[in-house]
Amino acid sequence: MKNLKVLLISSTLIVGILSGCTEKTVMASDEIMTNILSTSKEFQAYYAESETKTFQDGKETDAFTMKEYVNNEGQKKVITKDTKTNKESIAFNDGKQVLTYVVGSKEAISLNVEGVDLPVDQTHKEQFTNMLESMKDSHKTEVIGEEKILNLNTYHLKLTANRKNSILGDIDFWVDQKSWFIIKSSFTNAETRVDTEYKKLDFNPVFEKDTFTVYLPEDVVITPAENMIAPRFGSIEEAKKVIKQEFLLFNDPELSFGEEIEISEFSSEAGTHKEIVVNYKDKNDHPSFSLTIFKTQETEGIDLGMETTDINIRGYKATYIKKLNNLSWDENGLTYSILIENPDMTVEEIVKKAENMKLSSE
Repeated sequence: MKNLKVLLISSTLIVGILSGCTEKTVMASDEIMTNILSTSKEFQAYYAESETKTFQDGKETDAFTMKEYVNNEGQKKVITKDTKTNKESIAFNDGKQVLTYVVGSKEAISLNVEGVDLPVDQTHKEQFTNMLESMKDSHKTEVIGEEKILNLNTYHLKLTANRKNSILGDIDFWVDQKSWFIIKSSFTNAETRVDTEYKKLDFNPVFEKDTFTVYLPEDVVITPAENMIAPRFGSIEEAKKVIKQEFLLFNDPELSFGEEIEISEFSSEAGTHKEIVVNYKDKNDHPSFSLTIFKTQETEGIDLGMETTDINIRGYKATYIKKLNNLSWDENGLTYSILIENPDMTVEEIVKKAENMKLSSE
């Protein structure tokens, strides 16, 4: 379920002046959006300090501060501090790898990003406009007005989710009119709100020579992130032990998955998530689709903000997301999620084949 998407604007909306100026010429919102989406500027170095707070039912539950150091070559260092626990973490990005270290721990995590197009490699305008573009199908966008923050002129944009339970919810952005840096943001989803605001911002920083040099205690072990998330492979019997029950497999002579199944386990503060993935191929040994199976979790109907279609499969209600070519349903305590990889295979074919699925023990 790889990406989400956002933004377009109504030309009938007019910008209100929120900064208190009364004699300023008002610009139509579509003119502002044309300005925002025009040619990007060159990459810009900066030093910044921000504060992020999370609220649940209006009560602050979490808060952290960030210090960001970014040079003209795109190297980046971010120091994050939890203001409630004082726990601090440092992340370095040299363009080839991202290294993350929690101060006081014995392990640092490295992630290979060579050849990966990361936001830090883009200009501020590219980052902002790409984000807006990615959300154009899920949100309605309005230019609310202009405000002054950190002595910078910003546009205040409001993005309202098209669907009630959208995972992103409603968003407010205050973006600098010159650099297109997001100075302030507010994400609201049901009773949860996350506010971020920059307190310092310098686009002409002078960094010490060793600012982007990685210094770690000698006893810290660096573990590649790939090693932490790489799945192992096992038999059907091993897969049954992981999810602790029988599961359905396709029973079709034109489909095969070899002898091994991907088994993945992810741990977080919320607990451990275990899943198995069966990669089906057609009779010519070409990828057809992947079938992911895991224990059904109780959720409140999170909406990814994409158009969905309800389909009946095996007597159960399934959800099909056309943009992701993904079909999923719950059955007997398990969630089955199919990602169609063969562009010539239709969801109707999958539904038909699913009718003949059999338990893994059969």
